[in-house]
Order: sequence, then C-alpha cells, then structure tokens
Amino acid sequence: MKILIISGFLGAGKTTFIKELIRRTGIQPVILENEYGENSIDAIDLKQSQPDSRDLKILEFMEGCVCCTMKDSFVNSVLTVFTALAPEYLIVEPTGVGKLSNIMNNLAPILHGSITMLRPVVVLSPQNYRQNLAEWPELYGDQVRSAQTVVFSKGEHAPAELLEDAAAHVRKLNPGAQIVQEHYSTQDDSWWRSLLCLPAEDRAAAGESGGGRALSQISLTRARLTCPAELIQLLEDCLRGGFGRVVRAKGTIPAGNEMLRFDLADGLYAVTGTEVTQCQCVFIGEQLNTSKLCRRLGTTLFKEGCRPPTARARQRRPLRKIAKRQHDQR
Repeated sequence: MKILIISGFLGAGKTTFIKELIRRTGIQPVILENEYGENSIDAIDLKQSQPDSRDLKILEFMEGCVCCTMKDSFVNSVLTVFTALAPEYLIVEPTGVGKLSNIMNNLAPILHGSITMLRPVVVLSPQNYRQNLAEWPELYGDQVRSAQTVVFSKGEHAPAELLEDAAAHVRKLNPGAQIVQEHYSTQDDSWWRSLLCLPAEDRAAAGESGGGRALSQISLTRARLTCPAELIQLLEDCLRGGFGRVVRAKGTIPAGNEMLRFDLADGLYAVTGTEVTQCQCVFIGEQLNTSKLCRRLGTTLFKEGCRPPTARARQRRPLRKIAKRQHDQR
C-alpha cells in the first residue's frame, strides 16, 4: 500500500486537487479525510465527482486532528485499511490546520516493505502565500518545509511575477522540493503518474515544537435562509469581520426553495447550486461570534445540540464494518 499525503492550508484546494489526480490517473484509492468540524462536505464532493462512486472508499475523521490529538487512532486506522482493504493507494487529506511533519512522523513507525510513503504534496495558493505565512508562520511554514512536492493552485490568472515570487520564497524554506508554479491542470499525464510512484525521500521531517495559534469552529446542521441574497450578504459580512475573523467557511444550506453550496477562503467566496439535500455548514476562524452567526442562519446552539456520534465513534465504526466484511469474505 502506497500512502500519499496531500496537505495544504485551509481553502488551498486539496479536495479539488485529489479529484483531478483521480481523474488523470484512473486510480481507485481509499481516501482518509480529516475534516475540521463535524461535517462530511468534502467526502460528499469527492463521491459526486466519480462516475461510479461505489468504487471510491472514503473514511472520515471528525473534530480531532490526525497530526496530534488523534494520532494513535489515525495510525491504527491506516493499519486497518491495509489489512482489511489492501488498496494499492491510500490518499490522506489532513485538515488544513494539521502539521505535515507530525503526520509524517506518526506514520514512520509502520512503514515497511508492504506499506510505503510517496512524496508528500502540499497545495498552496500563490496569491495568499505571503499573507498566510505571515499570519500562521509555524503551521504554514511547517507544511512548506516538510513538503517534497509543492503545487500551486488558484493561480491560473495570476501574473508571472507573483508566481515567481512565491516560488522563490518556497525555495528558501525548502530548497529540495519540486515546485509546480504553473497551475497543476497544465501538467501532462506523466507528471500525474509520477506522483504515484516516487517514494518519499528519507529525510527528517522539518517540524517545530509548539502548536501555534488555535482556531475555533462551529458546525451547523439546522441552518436555513429565506433566499439566496441572504447567503451572499452573510458571506460578505464574514469577509468584513462581522462574526469574528472567519478564515474558512463552506457548506450546503437551504435558501428559500433552493439548496446552495457555498465556499469561502482567501478573501473570496463562491455560491453554486447543489444536488445535496442535507444542510451542513462549517465556519472556522478566530474569536467567532457564535450566537450572532447562528441567529443569521436561523438556528440556535440549543437546536444544534443534537449532535452526531463523537469523533472517535464515527471514525471507528466504518473501519469495524470493513474488517467484518473482509472476515465474511474469507
């Protein structure tokens, strides 16, 4: 089993990159999603992107971070995937606030002839690279220093000078990394296939001690708006600091007679239609005004009090089913 870690800061475009990787290479990997907050938005997005979603196996870790608070459960789950499913590829998508060096170090003890690690990939947005590095130097710097392939996203229309500036700064932090500063969609098929065959370099992960600044999050499943215009205004207020400092927001929400998907990151937002019928919203940031945000979304913390199973229970349950199914087949 080959493990490919695809990391990157909140909103960098990791899930979109994984969809393109699967499309360009034709692989059917097992995907381990580490969501920040109680939501399965990215997992649903990945499922919907596949012609036959039954062939795509996605396991989710909720709430806890696989780089620290859930590292033991994470490693045990990787071993369970190996023994029960034995996929050729396991793609790990950590939460955007996880330290890549910690994840690599957590996996190191279980690497052997049958379980190997590919060169870890970090996806970053060149337009916001310097700002993110200045605001989150420990976290963002760790991801860049620990990467062995750095891929630029969201830079299709960025000037060449900006791309070169970001690439030059990445080289200073990580001289040994391969840097793809053109948008990854322009790469040929041989480059995509190389991501699945190049083993990780045998070098120490470049982590630093300390956890840095902590982000808080709020997950909502009972939100509702009266019309799409309310969602637009809500996202504008998020960017202006009306609910605290919102770093990332995404989800699906009913707005009048429509179901809408929204995505906010790097000072921009997008709203589209969606076939998803359930409400799931997550807001991540600093000093979030939870009560004000709930009021705008037509819900309260009391209504949201009926939570799904705990993070540990939710991440164990599908793995037990996998193990049982494998036993039955034997």
